[in-house]
Amino acid sequence: MAHKILELRGIRKEYGQNVILDDFDLAINENEFVTFLGPSGCGKTTTLRIIGGFETMQAGELLLDGEDIASIPAYKRPINTVFQRYALFPHLNIYDNIAFGLRNNVYSNVYDIGTMDLMADAGFDEEEIDSLSRKLSHINKPKDVKNYVVEYFKSLSNYYKVSDYLDSIKKEYKKATFEQYSTVISNKLNELNLDYPLDGSKFKDTCSSLLEKIGSTDVYYQMITKITSRSFKEDIIRREVLNALKMVNLSGYENRKIDQLSGGQMQRIAIARAIVNKPRILLLDEPLSALDLKLRKQMRLELREMQKNLGITFIFVTHDQEEAMVMSDTVVVMDKGEIQQMGRPEDIYNTPANRFVASFIGEANIFRGVYPEARRFQALGKTFKVSAHDFMPLDKIYIIVARDDFDICSVDAAKFNGIVKKVKFSKNVYELTVEVNTEGNPTIIVETEDKYNIGEEIGFTVEPGNIYCEAITESRSKLLANYDDCNIIEGQYLGNQQVSFYNAVFDTYLVTFIPGEVVDAVIRPEDFDLEIDNPDSAIIQGIVTKSVFTGVHFELWVDVDGQNLLVEDYQNVEIGQKVGLKVDFYEIHLMKVEDEFQPAKIQEIRQKGRLISDKIENEA
Repeated sequence: MAHKILELRGIRKEYGQNVILDDFDLAINENEFVTFLGPSGCGKTTTLRIIGGFETMQAGELLLDGEDIASIPAYKRPINTVFQRYALFPHLNIYDNIAFGLRNNVYSNVYDIGTMDLMADAGFDEEEIDSLSRKLSHINKPKDVKNYVVEYFKSLSNYYKVSDYLDSIKKEYKKATFEQYSTVISNKLNELNLDYPLDGSKFKDTCSSLLEKIGSTDVYYQMITKITSRSFKEDIIRREVLNALKMVNLSGYENRKIDQLSGGQMQRIAIARAIVNKPRILLLDEPLSALDLKLRKQMRLELREMQKNLGITFIFVTHDQEEAMVMSDTVVVMDKGEIQQMGRPEDIYNTPANRFVASFIGEANIFRGVYPEARRFQALGKTFKVSAHDFMPLDKIYIIVARDDFDICSVDAAKFNGIVKKVKFSKNVYELTVEVNTEGNPTIIVETEDKYNIGEEIGFTVEPGNIYCEAITESRSKLLANYDDCNIIEGQYLGNQQVSFYNAVFDTYLVTFIPGEVVDAVIRPEDFDLEIDNPDSAIIQGIVTKSVFTGVHFELWVDVDGQNLLVEDYQNVEIGQKVGLKVDFYEIHLMKVEDEFQPAKIQEIRQKGRLISDKIENEA
């Protein structure tokens, strides 16, 4: 169901010898709030500027709805940007600030927008409007856009077809009788499938009356009349400016000066100036960084609500983890020009893909140690119970514990203890920096609602389920697909980042399974792409067995080799129809399967680990 509006394929960006992005791939869905999150220098702003057209790239493709827009200049892309500094014009009032881009005679999109508005008001379908919009995006000058639209509508207008015909026969029938010219005019009307009665008067008066009748019902003629009127440009500008002010909840502010606005209001005016051009994608480059903390929190909620109301894709850049978690549908965590993890905020927080993500997102505590035997981990001079049982004995691994997952207890009952070195109150909790009483005296960060004093000794325990393990040698780790209503398909990991199910081979982003291992492939209903016209072109085919309209989309049950898969799509498909199913590699998540389903070699490894674990449990 999810429609990919934007794709970056194999992007390479370098400044001299400094490579910022190399073979960078990313797909963004329509109508989502997507956040690029990462430390300074990770490539997030460079990626944003490439999308916006402010930076060129040395290699790769930038696709909008499948069309490469890399050669289209920034001002002609249906993409607008709100920068960190709002750059409002202090000498102009609010109305003129917002209208500035539309009034620009060199780069204005006013005729593009006005044409789309006229077609929408006239009841044209979205497909026809989008088709013309894409054609206009390749025309640079506003005057040329206007001329193209006029000629395009003339080619479809019956009024102009009849008018041109009447001009061509004017000399021949100017002094003819009604009986002489009415037949040829009627034949032309029949050719165009028009049914208008002719007045029995002079040729000139008959032509004038006929064109008046056609013009009263010809929508193309009416749109041309409006586009060529002297007031059209300012009428469109006023309509769009007032609509933009309404969207940012500042109706009635159009006559105010910039110096009469608060910081939050200036930010909303900057957004209004961006959305007045009706972009399909809005880019926001850390637009909240200039605001105080209280206003930032308020504007986070307003931005999120604004995105829902506008129904367009927001791509937001920030280094603030809290902003990303609160506002986003999808978070893209970046470091050193690479995507470390991409997913829903709760999934990234609860199941970080690697050590960097765990550290950056949750500001977690990370310890390096050894996995001595099943469900055990040695670090800080202690042995901890852990939930993981998929490592080999003596593997070197990291464990990651979130700040709020440590349980503070008495020193006597503690697994380990330490001395409070620093206390900070933040976000309604106390943040303690504790020096652990073990070799090297490492420090940990702990969050608690209780207050402790500097120099106080406290003890800690931690539940096995709150300890996340990661192999030191892993370059990527499994992203657990803990989604609701997912399709779970039994398959086999083939190695070399490939998985097999339904007798087909798929690429996957995972490298943490053993070749030959039985796995569950998890695919969300909205991540399947339907192939209706040519189902055999898809790698999977099935028969639709059920269809339910939810009020927003259709839920389709597709029988594939005896298993019903749930697919969400905006298109309905008749029951009994054959369809194809496509899925991108990064939408296929893999999970481990219980041991009895594993090949003999893997069963042996897993069983040995379980026996050791059970022995330890019995002795404890």
